[in-house]
Amino acid sequence: MKLHALQYLRAIAALVVVYSHACIQVPEYKAHVMEFGSFGVDIFFVISGFIMLYISKPNHKPKAFIVNRARRVAPLYWFFTLLMAVIFLIRPSLFANAELRVQALVQSLFFIPHFSDAHPGEVWPIVAPGWSLNYEMYFYALFAASLFLAQRYRLWFISAAILGVFLLAHAIDGSGPFSKFFTDGVVFEFIFGMLLAKAWLSGFRLSSRAGVVLFISGFALLILHSQGQLLASLNMPGIISYGIPATMVVAGTLYIQMPKSDFGLLLGDASYALYLSHIFVLGLLRQVLPPLLGDGPMAAYIFVGVSMVLCLIVSIPVHLYIDNWLLREERLSPSRAPKQREA
Repeated sequence: MKLHALQYLRAIAALVVVYSHACIQVPEYKAHVMEFGSFGVDIFFVISGFIMLYISKPNHKPKAFIVNRARRVAPLYWFFTLLMAVIFLIRPSLFANAELRVQALVQSLFFIPHFSDAHPGEVWPIVAPGWSLNYEMYFYALFAASLFLAQRYRLWFISAAILGVFLLAHAIDGSGPFSKFFTDGVVFEFIFGMLLAKAWLSGFRLSSRAGVVLFISGFALLILHSQGQLLASLNMPGIISYGIPATMVVAGTLYIQMPKSDFGLLLGDASYALYLSHIFVLGLLRQVLPPLLGDGPMAAYIFVGVSMVLCLIVSIPVHLYIDNWLLREERLSPSRAPKQREA
């Protein structure tokens, strides 16, 4: 069963991430554009929490679940990770920061949190957007463990585990990558998504008008927070300033009555490809467009606009001809995992 509104939201979330990265590609253009959009990842996390509980069945097995999730996420990520490694070696100038160690490559491929060589202090793999996939894999591991329990206990087990690990990591007060990884408040956004799924599956509904209000309000709060214009003096933690508005956006999307659009569904399906491929497209455009566009605000606007369009265009064949091919090879395997519903 497909919740087509969530598919549209996936595309929107990926696009705002692309926008945020396009804004910072050219130093001379940064002063002319309003940077925001990293909160697209917060929306993704809430959606992920919702979907995992939504598709969960009493008879789902931990091994089948984790294999299914890994097969869905890993192939395309590995493709771009290895592509990044090759480009680092032959054309590092395509990226603003390009560092590569064998250890970092292995850690990236196996979703092991580690400090980035290219971005000091950040717990990022060599394909920088993959940092969010490390959190996805963490969440999937906890969800797989919860499948040993009866369905009614799964939400509470995962919530308790996330909170327990979060508090333990804070108590240890280490300075390593694992401490920084597990003490990031974004982990609670998965819980917010699961709570939304719990309400949805229990039959709770809002009017389409209320959904629109939630969606617009949530997006407005995310943009204002990203500009430091709201609650800045209160120093609110990210789970409040970003997690709650992101949950409002997802909740609003669930209740807005929208017509089904095949193109919208395609963009939603391609959102994962867009999320991973866009930094490669931006790296190329950063080399090509600025000399043609020159300086000034108009050049900045054109760069960002063209970047978003081209990133979106590239993501569709990446999804159709690379991601789908990789997944097709997995589906043809005799040991393939049982098929599960996707949103």
